[in-house]
Amino acid sequence: MMRIFLIRHGETEWNRQNRLQGNSDTHLSPEGFHQAITLAEHAPFHHVDAIYSSDLTRALSTANILAERFDLTLKVLPELRETDFGDWEGRFISELIDESPRDFGKFFTDPERCHPPNGETFLEAQARVMIGIREIIANHDNQNVVVVSHGAAIRLILGAALDMPIHKMWAIAQFNMALNILRVDDGDLTVELMNSTEHLHTS
Repeated sequence: MMRIFLIRHGETEWNRQNRLQGNSDTHLSPEGFHQAITLAEHAPFHHVDAIYSSDLTRALSTANILAERFDLTLKVLPELRETDFGDWEGRFISELIDESPRDFGKFFTDPERCHPPNGETFLEAQARVMIGIREIIANHDNQNVVVVSHGAAIRLILGAALDMPIHKMWAIAQFNMALNILRVDDGDLTVELMNSTEHLHTS
């Protein structure tokens, strides 16, 4: 049996501002660093064999703090990147809703048919991130692995594990620094925990 501790990166300023990040290489806010340090100090897992991260800075910064805590060399996997939101990246969500209610409106109401200009669909993003997850599974049989990724990407991973249609992806909450746990038995995924932030409230 293998376990994947699937973690969303810490908070960024764009998260605070409700701006779409996607593949834009944003950095953790001071609060985001605090969240990562808090998780490292109060990690609800005690033994880790490997740590993987998206190659975007906000995920790398989060994962590096955990890698130092567990004395492991961080492994970088670009397949774990966030969905590419194309021309929408860097924009305030409220502005996009006002400017493009029909096209951007699908982002939340019909994500299966949402295609950001010059970006990728959620279906394409899910196929990509699952290639990364399957590679990790193939390399770490019967081990505990931490994976640091992004909000939409993690929803797509959890959705794949649950055989959930993409149009329901926003039914999964995913806060900054949230912990999700996947159990892997003979390649089959079972979701044991979703969107836990209990570690951030440890006194």
